[in-house]
Amino acid sequence: MVVIPVRPALALTLGLLLAPYGALAQPAEPSSQVRLSDAWLSTLQQTDQQVAWHHAFALREETAEGLETQRRRLAAELAPLILSALANGQASLAAGLTQWRETLESTPPLPARTPGRHDLPWLGANQRYDPVLSRIPSWGYCAVPDWIEMWHLGGISRVTWQPGLDLNQALSGLPDLASRDAEQAMVITPAGKQHTRGIAAWNRQATSLTPGSRIMLKLPHHVGETSGIRELINERLPAYLATRLPGDSCIVQEAREEG
Repeated sequence: MVVIPVRPALALTLGLLLAPYGALAQPAEPSSQVRLSDAWLSTLQQTDQQVAWHHAFALREETAEGLETQRRRLAAELAPLILSALANGQASLAAGLTQWRETLESTPPLPARTPGRHDLPWLGANQRYDPVLSRIPSWGYCAVPDWIEMWHLGGISRVTWQPGLDLNQALSGLPDLASRDAEQAMVITPAGKQHTRGIAAWNRQATSLTPGSRIMLKLPHHVGETSGIRELINERLPAYLATRLPGDSCIVQEAREEG
């Protein structure tokens, strides 16, 4: 746990550090409040590691409050889809969805992140969006991983990332049943942004991938007898995956106000 004191010199330090990123916007709240950028500067002073800013993160309190409920609901919603697959003789699909469910059930929701940019360079260039630290339960950064995580119809796989890796190549390395009849994938970047991409022969989109990305194949129409449940999974699971940290080796700092 790290206590971040208020230091007037931090504003000047931030301006000098981020000068190459352009003029700083005016803060929306009094500068005397401790902000996430102050915490980042303090963090940098305590480490000699190079921070990969695109794999930096922060968790806002409004995100943290609902994560456990989201996790439990997703696991529960997968149960009828698994039973339907078994009843229809789709053993491979049932096994894949079971791995989704077991992973959700066995993985605690924290540590987590709020999707979006919370790194120091971005906050320096967009200072009006620099949150008060009292509203940030945790922040940190991950070492850039060497994987892409795929949530596909056959389960969950990690594909080794290599320069130039794209979505089509990542899918081609999976078993045939892993993407059968799937038409779209949700690509979740290390910053937590979600992008819908076509993956069928008729709508395929070229999509480059960065390490630490997660891809969820949207469940096709033949999955489940109740389309409403399938649609809920297709909508809610990518949103939950966007809260996962963008790596395995991560430094997580917990914030609290001094006093």
